[in-house]
Amino acid sequence: MLPSRPGPLWLRWANRPLRSFLWIGLAASLVVLASLGLNGRAAVGWHAATRSTAVFMYGFWLLAFTASALATLLPNSTTRAVLARRRGIGLGFAAALGVHGLAILRLATLDAETLTPSLQLFGGALGFLLVAAMVATSNDAAVRQLGPARWHRIHLSGQIFLVGVFALTYVGLVFDDPSFWPGLTFLVGALGLRAAAFVQSDRLRKRMLPTE
Repeated sequence: MLPSRPGPLWLRWANRPLRSFLWIGLAASLVVLASLGLNGRAAVGWHAATRSTAVFMYGFWLLAFTASALATLLPNSTTRAVLARRRGIGLGFAAALGVHGLAILRLATLDAETLTPSLQLFGGALGFLLVAAMVATSNDAAVRQLGPARWHRIHLSGQIFLVGVFALTYVGLVFDDPSFWPGLTFLVGALGLRAAAFVQSDRLRKRMLPTE
């Protein structure tokens, strides 16, 4: 279902999910080109491209992940506009993730250690598959065919798994490279927002229950 209002100018790219997917995929590709322009086309440049696209896609994931919580805790026109466009934002994240994955594959042709079997590699591969499943079901027809409950389980499972992937990735990196601390901090903050929104919604539900 498309948003009924144009929404804030900075968010209009997400008004239509398919357009969001294409625009953010293009933007992520430009991030790759910029990284290569600054660092060269050898392994160093492609490593920079994987890192830049990871940061780029992470912002879209955080926005999609916290959209409902922000609308619950801080209800206003902006948070409601973000929530109404969550599908488009999520598809934008998926497009950026796809470009990130292609950059990793290119880096692997230049650096054999890129795809060394590890828990992080297998977790990341499964994360790509789950995101692909979420993309395939990010439409009204899929909701009708699967049913709201099953559709919700698929997307909730994907969200939870991605939280685990991001958490393990950042925790494994922050002690070697302090520049990863902001990413971990944002993740903790996003989880805090989701928890606070759940508590507030639960309290509201209890208030609305009939008393005996």
